[in-house]
Amino acid sequence: MLSLFTTGIYGYLDLVLIGWALGLVWLAGRALLKKVPFAQKVRSGLGEEVYLFGNWAAPQREEIGGWLFLVSMALLQFDMFFMNSYVRESGAGWYAFLAPKLEIVYFWLIIVKMVFFTRYSGLQLGAGFCFLFVFRWVFLNNGHFWPVVGMLYFLAAKDIRTRRTLKVCLAVSAASFFAVVFSASMGWIKTIQDIGDIRPRDSFGYGWFNLTGAILLAVCIMYVCWRQVSKLKWFDFALLAAAMVFCDRGPDSRAAAICIALLIVLAALLRFLPGVARPVWVRVVVSAAPAMAFAVSLLGGWLYKADSPVWVKLDILLSNRLSYTSQALVQSSIAIAGQRLTDSGFLVDNFYVNLWIYGGPVESLLFWGAVAVLLWRLLKKGALTESACLVVLLAHAVMETHFAWPCINVVLWLLPCVLYLLPGERTPSFAPKEKQI
Repeated sequence: MLSLFTTGIYGYLDLVLIGWALGLVWLAGRALLKKVPFAQKVRSGLGEEVYLFGNWAAPQREEIGGWLFLVSMALLQFDMFFMNSYVRESGAGWYAFLAPKLEIVYFWLIIVKMVFFTRYSGLQLGAGFCFLFVFRWVFLNNGHFWPVVGMLYFLAAKDIRTRRTLKVCLAVSAASFFAVVFSASMGWIKTIQDIGDIRPRDSFGYGWFNLTGAILLAVCIMYVCWRQVSKLKWFDFALLAAAMVFCDRGPDSRAAAICIALLIVLAALLRFLPGVARPVWVRVVVSAAPAMAFAVSLLGGWLYKADSPVWVKLDILLSNRLSYTSQALVQSSIAIAGQRLTDSGFLVDNFYVNLWIYGGPVESLLFWGAVAVLLWRLLKKGALTESACLVVLLAHAVMETHFAWPCINVVLWLLPCVLYLLPGERTPSFAPKEKQI
């Protein structure tokens, strides 16, 4: 039992599964002890939302649970956006003391929130258990950190106050990012620079140029979700444009720069022509975006021809992602529940293909199916901001693997409405003056 507390993410996942398994038993026992007809016992156990292990102090537990998620996510973003930079080399003493303890704290906050401070019905807990079990099963086979950590946080996002959490995390993320960039610009911490054949690149204190771009894109996404497209003013578009120029001219992160430009275009379209998203056929097409991107990514790799000028030009436009994908698909096989490939000799930056190869068909189809349903529900609710931001991040996933990072893809905090099979009226968003449940 002690190993559950000392094996990092492996132990944390097991603790959640143990807590939930005991919770399912408790829910079943609670329903059976009720002095009502058996059919009503079944309906009560499957459909009534309660806190596990007793419904004591319910109003206080809902508020505490929201704060646990908020603090955990803010600490994760501080860890990834500030501590995960060359600050670690300039402050070796305090960094070595703080970094491992920080991870323990934010994971334990999530575990406690999920087991003791979230309401579940038997059906919801069973659905969540299945999702987490599949992702844990794949993680044991491939050892990939972010898909399973992302799923842990997305499951934990049930019953949180999304807008309050977003505002705090936007502040933490922006402050962390600008602190690192400023420190690198002043020469206080190390940075990576590449003169290159065309133009120079600077990581501004992070370990790689595209990580700098991904974090900047995440800050832009959080900013737009906070502001909401219907409220955007000229200065909002000016800020986004400045971020795009910096991303293009500084780290030269092509994927992030293109996606910030796409974010500006979609935000402007929905700001001035919100009616374009109302027709049902538009919702159908947009909701199919995960499936289309997934199919195009795989087909692009399988059909790519190195001797075709058209394919070569398209490959250059996508920073060699097509040739990388083709090489990966040719040199690998598919494992139903994921696989660990060491010294494979290929690189897969396309997240659709990456998840397919390393996570396998079960995890891939489950994950992209959930994202597609989320898009449909957001559009049906009229959550245009969140829908546009999710489409932008789906585009980013064609060239980078940050889509499942909960500290970057904040739109997936809204996934509980899908993962727990919640009714349509309980689809959350980041809009203000809305009852967040």
